[in-house]
Amino acid sequence: MSPRISVCITDYHQPQFTQYCIKSVSNCRFKDIEILTWDNSFNNIGLAASSNRLARRAKGKYLFFLNNDTIVKRDIFDKLLLSSFDVTGCKMFDYSGKEELDSALSLDKFGLPAGKTGPTFYPDGAIFIKRKVFNELGGFDEKLFLYGEDRDLCWRAWLAGYTVGVCPGAVFYHNTHSVSGTTYFQRYHSEKNVWRCMLKNYTLKSLLRILPKYIFWSFLELSLMSFIKPKSIFKSYLPAYLWNIRNLKDTLKSRKNVIRRVADKDIPFSKKIGKFFVLQTQGVPKFR
Repeated sequence: MSPRISVCITDYHQPQFTQYCIKSVSNCRFKDIEILTWDNSFNNIGLAASSNRLARRAKGKYLFFLNNDTIVKRDIFDKLLLSSFDVTGCKMFDYSGKEELDSALSLDKFGLPAGKTGPTFYPDGAIFIKRKVFNELGGFDEKLFLYGEDRDLCWRAWLAGYTVGVCPGAVFYHNTHSVSGTTYFQRYHSEKNVWRCMLKNYTLKSLLRILPKYIFWSFLELSLMSFIKPKSIFKSYLPAYLWNIRNLKDTLKSRKNVIRRVADKDIPFSKKIGKFFVLQTQGVPKFR
C-alpha cells in the first residue's frame, strides 16, 4: 500500500539538524508515511528544484515540505489530515517551545513578507499540500532557487481558487539559531524573486498599476542602501535586475502556466508595505 503522506526534506550542509528532523518524523504517531531527503551540499540546485525532485519521487496522496532544521510534534500528521485547507501550514515555535514564531504570514501587494499585518497568505517552515493540487500548480518555480519559492506557490494557489491556512493543532519547533542573517546572497535572490513573481503572477492590467509603485519604493530603498551599505547595490540589487532582464522571455512564458480562476483584486494581500514594515519593526538591515 502506498504511503499516504510523503515528507520531503532538503539538506544543505546541516546533517546534524536533518538527522534530528528525520528522527522526529519517524517517531510520529501516524505511520503511513515515507521520508524523502535531498542533499544539496555537493551540488546546490536550490530549494525549489530539490523540492520538486522529491515530489516527483513521492508516492503519497499528500506532500509535506519540511525545513530540515525543525522537529515535529508527534501528533502533527493526525492534525494536518483534519485540515480543510488545500495548502496547510503549522504552528511554529522555537526549539524550547516557549516562543511562538511567525508561521502564518501576510504578503503585501508586491509579493513581499509583511509579518502578520493582514490575512494569512502563506505558511513558513513547512507546507502540507494535496499532491493533486501541487501537480496542477506545476510545483515550485525552480527559477526562484531560494527565498520566496513558498510565497510564489501559495500566490498561484490563491489565483487557482485554492485555500491556504494554518492548522493550529499541528506544531513543529524551529532552530532559529540556524537561520542565516542578511547577506548579499539573500538580498540578491529576494529582490530577483520579487520581480519575477510580480511579472509572472499579475495580469498585465495589474502590472501597469503595481510596478510604478514598486519602483518608487525600490528607489527609496536604494537611496537608503547607498548610505548604509553601498556595496549591496552592486552585489545584490543590480544583479537582480539584470537577471530578470536576461530571463524575461522565460518569465513571460511561465505566465501562460499560471491558473487564473480568481481576480487579482480578490487575492488576500496585506495593505501594509513589506519593505516599510520590516524597516519599522527590525530597523536598518545589517549585513554579514
